[in-house]
Amino acid sequence: MSKENLKGMSRRSFIGMGAMAAAAAGVAGLAGCAPTANGNASATDAAGTDPAAQGAGASDVHIHNVTDTSWMTPPAEVTEFATEIDCDVVVAGMGYAGMCACRELAEQGKKVVMIEKQPEDSFAAVGNEFASLNAAILKERGVPHIDPVEFYQNFMKITSNMPNPSLVMKFAQNSEANSNWYLDQLTDDDFASMTTAFFPPTEHQMSELSGIKFWASVCSFYGQECNQTKIILSNKAAAADKGAEFHFGTTAEYVIMENGAVAGLVAKDDSGYIKVNSKAVVIACGGMGGNPDMMAYFMPDMAQALAGNDALTSMSANDGRGVQMAYWAGAHLETTPVAGMNMKGLAVPGKMNCLPQAVWIDESGKRFANEYYPTSEQRGYQTVFMSRKTKYAVVDNNFTDYRQYTLPQHAGFTANEENISSLRESLDTAYAKFKGTYEEPEQTEEEGPGGHGPMTQVEWIADDTLEGLASQMGLSGDAVTEFVAQMERWNGYCDAGVDEEFGRAKEVLFPVKDGPFYACTFDPVLGETMVTMGGIITDGEQNALDANYEPIPGLYVSGNDCGRRFGTEYVTPIPGCSLAFALVLGRECGKSVAKFLG
Repeated sequence: MSKENLKGMSRRSFIGMGAMAAAAAGVAGLAGCAPTANGNASATDAAGTDPAAQGAGASDVHIHNVTDTSWMTPPAEVTEFATEIDCDVVVAGMGYAGMCACRELAEQGKKVVMIEKQPEDSFAAVGNEFASLNAAILKERGVPHIDPVEFYQNFMKITSNMPNPSLVMKFAQNSEANSNWYLDQLTDDDFASMTTAFFPPTEHQMSELSGIKFWASVCSFYGQECNQTKIILSNKAAAADKGAEFHFGTTAEYVIMENGAVAGLVAKDDSGYIKVNSKAVVIACGGMGGNPDMMAYFMPDMAQALAGNDALTSMSANDGRGVQMAYWAGAHLETTPVAGMNMKGLAVPGKMNCLPQAVWIDESGKRFANEYYPTSEQRGYQTVFMSRKTKYAVVDNNFTDYRQYTLPQHAGFTANEENISSLRESLDTAYAKFKGTYEEPEQTEEEGPGGHGPMTQVEWIADDTLEGLASQMGLSGDAVTEFVAQMERWNGYCDAGVDEEFGRAKEVLFPVKDGPFYACTFDPVLGETMVTMGGIITDGEQNALDANYEPIPGLYVSGNDCGRRFGTEYVTPIPGCSLAFALVLGRECGKSVAKFLG
């Protein structure tokens, strides 16, 4: 490693893109056409004008609400460096995918440099649990075996066969071995703090609904003693023991391309720019949740559906740099909407998707969907295309029994005695308030309703009659009449065992007959996602593909920057698929890069 300033990197060594990206920026919203690498391209045309600016000036129409595509334009070439590093491969992003790729490469004897933007002393992983097919710790606890091919077939059915089949099958076939490897640094005390969400199953927990299968096969690390941050750092230590080099507080800037192949990466820390010379780069920077402009481009289905106070937002602060870097290097952008996590569904006070046992009612007093569509993340599709007026979930006094018919999935409910008792207390509180007999208890530290999923505590309203409940819900006039008639039809469907309106499965038809009756409200606010899940098209080796779907030598993309792992929405036939796909395919990416390096 040299500390002297390095100058004069040739234009040919730069990103390998330039004008094509700027020109594409003028075609806001036409997602999918990655540029052809062109080492002599310039960000301006012969007249010195910016093609992107010319395109933007042609029309004030914003396709799919895309208003800014400046991210498509590569940064200026860096020619002065504070440091230069030589290695076999550089990994950008120390999340689950990046860390697993890094460790695998180090264990195969490759010289690896890891670039991570978080400071080392405050590094924190995002997430708590991951799905696993047949991990050793799950077998020890009695979790049933999952056939990888059966998982694959079920996953592709849920996602309409849209994901890259090689990636999904690679996940299924390697989940067991890679889960064990990822956890192999843990002690018995660490494992003692691990829980297994939805296992053992409660009495009425289902494993299949309407032909879609679900498995309670989860490694959950919510404890202070051992969490995902600790596990990732234990993998870091294993990689460091094999020679991996780590640079914290360092941002990846762009990929260096020479003659259409990767030649390294430019990064930056407090001392200045760093030039990392390598034959391969693994991009695993965690998606684009912190970049609304990129979200609008890659999620046109949601961007175009926004109304009222809706906005594209995310819990993630990741700015999409990984996708940008791959694109500037010539990689093909995803052509279909990128999946969000729990993005499609009413959002306040939690996800309406989390109450599938209820009857969902709109402002006119009518049902509008199959409330218990099996995959929770897909239940909310219909609400995207409805008014943003308040919607309601309606139940009767037997809801504590019906609530127990649940599925092991993200947004599921753990129907144990404690959580059912808490639900009963919430309903009884609502009824006491209705009767005027409620007395406010002394304030104590309270927990949520339990379970696993994006659901906050619900405040119920109650009434002795459906007409009275309708009034409390804010319905009036014809809407009250329609509501009462709707509930009568619904109870008829339950008696007959056939939902003639929306086809809800017979085993989850729960009548609303026995008072008191209860409802909770959901005020539609759409556009929020926990994280984004894609951006760049790769092959089955996670090698980024160019505009002609040919692999770009040395450029690999994994984790939430890697496209075509889900459909247009995240799904969880096992809770924790996001982390699971990242860590399992992250290691597989490392294997692919090691094979490329030879």
